[in-house]
Amino acid sequence: MRSALAVVATDAVDTLGGAHDGTVRVCAGTGCVAVFVDTSRGRSRRWCSMSTCGNRAKKEAIRSRSGQ
Repeated sequence: MRSALAVVATDAVDTLGGAHDGTVRVCAGTGCVAVFVDTSRGRSRRWCSMSTCGNRAKKEAIRSRSGQ
């Protein structure tokens, strides 16, 4: 159990203070509070997952443009 916690702690330190410094983001999806590490090329990722929050946001945008 202690070794598993050590791995998690090491990964957290690497993620929050290592090579990914400054790329930890909160999902822009409506009602979503997920946190993710943005490793996209331009550091412009907005959603925790394109298949859930990103897809939902794009559907909402289409509906608003079509007047539904």
